[in-house]
Amino acid sequence: MTILLEVQGLSKNFGGLQVSSDISMSLKAGDRCALIGPNGAGKTTFVNLVTGVLPPTAGAIRLDGRDVTKLSAADRVRRGLIRSFQVARLFKSMTVREHMELAVLQRDRRTFRLFASVAKTAGLADEVAECLGLMGLGAAAETPVGSLAYGQQRLLEIALALAMRPKVLILDEPAAGVPHSESQRILDAIDRLPKDLAVLMIEHDMDLVSRFASSIVVLAQGKLLCSGATRDVMADPRVREVYLGSRANAH
Repeated sequence: MTILLEVQGLSKNFGGLQVSSDISMSLKAGDRCALIGPNGAGKTTFVNLVTGVLPPTAGAIRLDGRDVTKLSAADRVRRGLIRSFQVARLFKSMTVREHMELAVLQRDRRTFRLFASVAKTAGLADEVAECLGLMGLGAAAETPVGSLAYGQQRLLEIALALAMRPKVLILDEPAAGVPHSESQRILDAIDRLPKDLAVLMIEHDMDLVSRFASSIVVLAQGKLLCSGATRDVMADPRVREVYLGSRANAH
């Protein structure tokens, strides 16, 4: 399978403090990978380095075989590296459909004439309907975003990211704030994502991780602790010690 994201020796120093140290990982087309680690492990810093929010002190990032280490965050988005919250600036009075139209037009750089473009853009309505259908939001298309349940808002964030045509999709705690009873709905929607898409999920909920991920990358103190198949990583005593702690011992 094609390697879509390759990170080699990624490090970041803030002054004399090293917050990320020599992290390497890769994602292939179709991968479903979870990024986990205790608070302060460096997960957010790592994702900010990968997506271009922060420049690395050392290391390289390749997207679909192309070195993007020195590219801006916006250029990485245009090449298919999408992080869910980057496009989730939700306007409460606009409908779900209008948000989706805006995302597609932004992707195609047509937003300068937004309302003229909506009616004239061939295939726009079909593409919006397809994305909303994948996320189970078809019936909510004409609903103002401010009226959506929180779980539906999170699904819309994923739909908006999907509209950007990602090759690699980074989901930042997609079920955060969603009642546990509704988390399966989010997982079901993620399961319907295109099979050739590489998905990296940052997540704290280990039950969610075990249901979503075929592989796991574990960070601790800014370093790669271990990575591998979900079952192997979950059983690794180092992971249980640094991440699960007393909760692991209690089960």
